[in-house]
This record gives sequence, structure tokens and C-alpha cells, in this order.
Amino acid sequence: MRFEDCKGPPPAARTTTRAVRGDELPDFVITDVRAPSRVYGRDPFEVVVTVCNIGRGAGSADVEVYVSRDVCIAKEDALLGAVSSGWVGAGKCASRSIVANKEASQSGMWFVGALVDPHARVDEVSEENNAHAGDSVTFDALPDFTVESVAVPSVVRPEWPFHVAARVCNRGQGYEWATVYLYRSSDAHIDTDDVVMLDQSWLFLDAGRCERVVFVGALSEPGTSYLAFMVDPLNERPEDDETNNLSVVSPLEVGSIPDYVVAALRAPAMESINGSLPVRATVCNQGTAPASATQVQFQLRASEPSAEGVLRVSSRNIPALEANQCIEWEESLGSMANAARSWRLVATVNPVGAQTEAHLGNNDRSVDVLLGSSADLSVTRIEPLTHALVPGASFTTEVTVCNTGTLSASALAVHVALSDGPDPRAGIRVGTRAFGALGKGCAVLPVVGTVPTQGLPATVHVKASVELVAPVGGEAHLENNALTGPVVGLGTGPDLVVTRIAAQGRAAWPEGKLPVSVTVCNQGNVRTPRAAVQTLFVPEVLPEISAGIQGAKLSVESLAPGACITLDAEAMAPYYTGAFRLAARVDFDNAITELVESNNGAVGDIIQVTQLSGLVVTDLQAPTAIDTNATINATATVCNRSPVAQPGTAVGLALRTEDDFPVSALSEYVVVPALVPGACAQATLRGWSNVPQEGAYRLVAYLGDPWDVYAPEQWRALLFSVPIAVGGWSDFAVTAVSAPVGVQAGDAYPTEVSVCNRGFGQGSASVRAYLSRDEHLDPAVDVRVGQMSVTLARGQCRTVSVSSRATVSSGDVWYVAADVSMGSFPDLVPANNAQVGARMVVTP
Repeated sequence: MRFEDCKGPPPAARTTTRAVRGDELPDFVITDVRAPSRVYGRDPFEVVVTVCNIGRGAGSADVEVYVSRDVCIAKEDALLGAVSSGWVGAGKCASRSIVANKEASQSGMWFVGALVDPHARVDEVSEENNAHAGDSVTFDALPDFTVESVAVPSVVRPEWPFHVAARVCNRGQGYEWATVYLYRSSDAHIDTDDVVMLDQSWLFLDAGRCERVVFVGALSEPGTSYLAFMVDPLNERPEDDETNNLSVVSPLEVGSIPDYVVAALRAPAMESINGSLPVRATVCNQGTAPASATQVQFQLRASEPSAEGVLRVSSRNIPALEANQCIEWEESLGSMANAARSWRLVATVNPVGAQTEAHLGNNDRSVDVLLGSSADLSVTRIEPLTHALVPGASFTTEVTVCNTGTLSASALAVHVALSDGPDPRAGIRVGTRAFGALGKGCAVLPVVGTVPTQGLPATVHVKASVELVAPVGGEAHLENNALTGPVVGLGTGPDLVVTRIAAQGRAAWPEGKLPVSVTVCNQGNVRTPRAAVQTLFVPEVLPEISAGIQGAKLSVESLAPGACITLDAEAMAPYYTGAFRLAARVDFDNAITELVESNNGAVGDIIQVTQLSGLVVTDLQAPTAIDTNATINATATVCNRSPVAQPGTAVGLALRTEDDFPVSALSEYVVVPALVPGACAQATLRGWSNVPQEGAYRLVAYLGDPWDVYAPEQWRALLFSVPIAVGGWSDFAVTAVSAPVGVQAGDAYPTEVSVCNRGFGQGSASVRAYLSRDEHLDPAVDVRVGQMSVTLARGQCRTVSVSSRATVSSGDVWYVAADVSMGSFPDLVPANNAQVGARMVVTP
């Protein structure tokens, strides 16, 4: 746009235009405005304005400099500064300059211009020639550094190294390098005058990106210190906001003292007013000294108005815990006729502060619980059986619908729609399925739809929504009733999709080999030609697969419609260390024309590329159950997957809870010999099953000396774990379940169930066969189809045939399932009592 394209005079002149009053008046015009072509950060910049008097009388006037998104300069634009023209004679010119600073919100291309006599204070020949647009200028976008989360231990021993970590982000629009400091203070107020413990320079942060900064520190003086991270502490880089560079301040106790914490608390999102209210809680002593026995108090709290609910179980005793030891359990608290409303369930350890500990401010944890009587439906998964939809033809979509409420949905409808936008509630409805009662649980429901013959683009989203038909108005939430599913294509053609990418292990040496497996499916309706698959290592901070570092390249043979293949390979890890997401992309060079080109990639687990060790634990042989205070004998297999020889390395044992909280580091460890690339060795390990309570645990084999300090994600990447039960009870487990792939509705069939007694002593149990509507068994809502009893000695396993009958509807999705129950007798590991097998087709 040119200035003369502006319609009429600039706004300031339009409102102040005057008639010519005589030949002796001045007439000021701006003939030139000069500014730099680029302004970096918040650097000040100079603007030079040339003012000329083309009238016959001398005079002076005000000059105001503006910056505008277009060339039409007006008083409504952003003012950069003002200056007087000084006395300018007739026919003369004068140059004046200002030093300006841009606003933080100004980035990209702008136009710098000026107005002379903007307020019409000087009588002139013409008031319509007082504006001028000058140079375009590009303002660099500014970064905005923030520290969004920190991880600091609560207690450390004097002189012992410890890890602290922070997530540092750039929430601005510009990229920049930053410096991060870790400050220590004797009080909770931290600023740049405090002690700098550690720092990291030249941290590059692109716009919108985050990086994890990890420091290893040590403190010698006992007492309380306060730590905080600060990014760009010296204000070396201009930012949008200079006030948000400091993290939260974390207290750190140095010494030998316990510290209780409720590390985890889980409860159902909704429960009836007289429901059982089951919870799963974890309490830890994260201190450096043993903690005495204490209690956990449970409370239901509400606000607006303030109230406290009544629980059947309001407290639980916690045994003494060693340093860095946790206890995990499940129990039902029991809501006792509490009001139907939203509550906060609060768990508080050491509630009255009876036990001495490092911090009392971290003893609470809470979750939201809605008490009431209503259904709560949601769509959790959408799976069209094909990605090739033919206009005018029918297609089937499997929709997983869940009811997490407390009231059965006696009637519901599931709708399937198609559209090209992401809104889950928008689209052309193409199919509806009516369904009967759905209690608490989930069901996979096939919905048949018909593809419209017109009105849709080449690719569309498959969407699904669930509607509660009865009882009317009895639903807790409506926002989760719809979901947007995968993209499918209209017409005929292949569609290659990576459905799974996985690695053997979670750690790799730089440029070391990492065994990976990739599953590729053709979800189109035409056979595919041969295709290539590229595995990738994507830096964790990057959002796009295309930014990944290439690993192994695989070849996929021709696949028929609906066919899948799993490929195994060894991918070479990146040459530099860090956290990477393992990814794979089929037909990465778009050599094959597909119905959908946007679904060729998939992302797997995080892989730590590290030089802490090139060894990995690939196997751990150990008993499935052990009595308390007994010796654990285990054998770990350690292999060198790096391209260089690895020195002898310590291997130790530890016990952790099922949710991966620490229980104990078993005292003995061994050193495996030095290993050349590709070599493996076995280490015989021993430990002591000293646990705070009987139950289910994970037995962990880990690499490194016990005194080594690793970041948590690095330590987890270098371990291998297996389940183990600790205690003297019986432990019946279902290890496998199978049945015929298809039966007729109402017919009898055998369900083969493999059952083991992994506990101590002989026992009897009931083995029950089910047909489940999804991949999770819920005995309260799934259909029991058979039952029998079994008696097993300690360590004995048996496969039994349970006489079953398909007393379910035909045409729906059913899964074969089984569980084992000892009735009122305690079972050491309830989590292994059930197993869900393959699908069964029930025909009319």
C-alpha cells in the first residue's frame, strides 16, 4: 500500500482542515522519515524526520513520530515520540531526530511515519499535507523466559550430592539464548544478591519451547536453606515480561531428619452419597532418618458453604518408615449419607504434628470427588474398521462408551458423524446405535453408518457422541460426551499406518544399538506396494516427528487391506545425549499415493541417550512371591549395547511399590565384569524382603553404585523390574484365558483358564469365566458365563476348563475373561486375580 492510497487526508488533518488565509502563512510538510530497517530486542533506535516549509511565512510546529501497521499514519497509531521543528524559514527545511523504544507487543513489520502540527495549532496554507509515512521497520519478537516447574528434594544429608531440576520455557514470540542460575538463601526471599550455587549458560530456547535444566549440588551446613531457579537473572536479554523469571522458592532441610508426605492419592471422580469411596494412597518418608509410626487422616471438605462430610473410615495407622521408604495401600473410606455436591477428599499424614519432621507444609494431598446419583457418559475411543469409506456404502465404527457415574444408564444412543473440522460435535451424522442399560464400566459398541454421496471433502474425521436417553437429565457432565477420532479417506486406495513403535529398554549409548519393533497396518481397501519405514529419535522438546534424527530404515512388503506386520530392527541412537521420543513413519517420502497422508507416523516411549552406562539390564529372574524378612535370590542379565567396551559396573536390587515409589534398596550388590560390545553377563543378587506391609511390589535390578546420584528419569531408564509378592498369604493368579473365537448366542463352550498359586500354603478358590464388553474385567457389571472350584498347593499351576454358556447378545464386541476368588480369605496380590483374553464373536 502506498500513502496516497489512503482515502482522504490522515485523520488528524481531516478534522482540522482550514481554508487558506493569505500569502504570508507557512505550510509545513514532512518530506522524509528515516528509521533502521531492523530493530533488535528492546534496543533503542533513532528516527530522523525532515520538515520543510513550502509556504511564504516562517514558523515552527510540533512533530510527532508514530509507528503503524500500515502506511496510513494517524494520531490513533502508537506514538514513539515528539520534537519541535524549530524555526523554519520559508522555503527552508530542517532535520530533527528522536530516540524511540518499541513496545513489547510490537513485532514483525511496521511503518514509521510522522505528523507535523498534528493538533492544528499553527495557521498554515494547508492542513491536508501534514502526514508522511516513511521506512518500514522489522521489530524482532521478544522472548519471554519463565521457570514453570521445579523438583527439589525436601531433605538431604550434609555433603551428599543431590539433584534439582527445573522446566525452563520461552513463552514469547522470539528465540534467544538464556542463562539459568540456582540461588540459595537463608530466607524465603530470593533475589540476585543471594548465593549462586550453580548456573548454566547458553541455553537456547526457541519460541514456545521448554528445556529441562538439571543441577547436581551439595550443601555442608545443617539447617534450612531456600532454593530457587532464575532464568536471565541479570536481564541480559530483553523480554516481553521481566517479572516472571523466578521460580517458586523451595525449602531444603540439610541434616538427618524424617519428612512425611502423602505422595499419591486416587479416588473415583464420582461416588454415590452412601458409596464405598475406594481410595489408593501412598505415604512416604522422603527424609534422611527413620520416621516413627503415625497416622493418615481422611476428610471430606467443601466450600461455599463450608462443610465437612462424614466418612466411615477417617484415619489409618502408618507404620514406622525407613528413610526414602513408602507404603501404598487401597481401602474403602465409605461415604455416610453426605450431601450430593462437589467435595475435596483430603489426606493428611502426621495430622497433628505429633512426630518431628523436616516440613509440615507438605503433609496434605487432595482430589476432587463428586457425590451424587447420576450417570456420567463419555466416549473414550473411536476405531473405524476401515480408513477407506466409499460414498453410498456402509461402514462400521467401534465406539468405546464408558459410564463413570453412580447411576446406570438405562438407555443411550451412540451417534457417528463425519466432517473435516476438529470440533467433536460438528459434522454430518451418518449412523446411530441404540443401546440398553450400561452400568458403571465401559462397552465397545459397533455402530453402522452410511457414507454420504456428496458434501464431504477427500479426507474427514470420524466422530462419535453418546446421548443419555433414560433417565432424562440424569448425567453429571456433558462436555466429555463427544470425541473426534481418526482421519479417514473417501474412495478407494491404501492407507499405511504405524500402529505401534516400541524399544527393548529405555536407555541407549550415543550411537549405540537399540532393538526396536514397528507394527504397520494397511487400513485402506486396496493392497499396498512395498513401502519403507523410517524410525526416528525426536528430541523430547520438539513437537513434530519431522524434526527427528533418523534411526533404522525398514522395508514393508505388500500388505492386503486390513493386514498388519511387525518388523524388528536395531536402530542407532543419536550421537548426543538427552531425552528422545522414539518414533516411526511409514512411506516417509510420500512415494505411495494414499487415502490419508497425515497418519503415517506414530510416537512411542521416551528413550534416554546417556553416557552414564552403555550397559542395560535385559532380564531378571526372581521368585514371584517371598515371605517377609526372607532372603531374595535373583539373577540379572546385563548386556553391553554400546559401540565401545564398558567397564565393570555395580548391579543392585531394590523394592518399589506397584506405582513406582521407593520401598527399600536391598543391601547387597555385585559388580559385573567389563564387557565388550554385544557381550552379556549374569549377576547373582541377594536381598532382604524387609517391607512396611505385606502385599504386591516390584523387584528392581538397577545399574550403578548405591551412592551414585542420577536424575530420576536416568535411573528409571537403567533398571529392569518384575512383580513380586511379599507376605505369608496365599496368592492365586490367573495367568491366561482363552475360548473359541466364535460361538452362537446361547450355546455352551469351554473357557480355558490357567491358574497358579504363587503364595504360601495350599488353598482353594473359585474360578469364574466372563464375557466382557471391553478389555477390562469388572465382575460387578460384566456377564458371568461359568464357574468352578480349584485347589492348588503352593507353587502349583493348573489349566482348567470352565463350562460356559454365551448368554449374551449377538453382533456385539465381547472379550473372553476370567478371575479367581478366594472368597473372604485374604489374597496377597489382588491385582493378578483377573485376566482378559481375545475377542469372541457371538453370532445369532
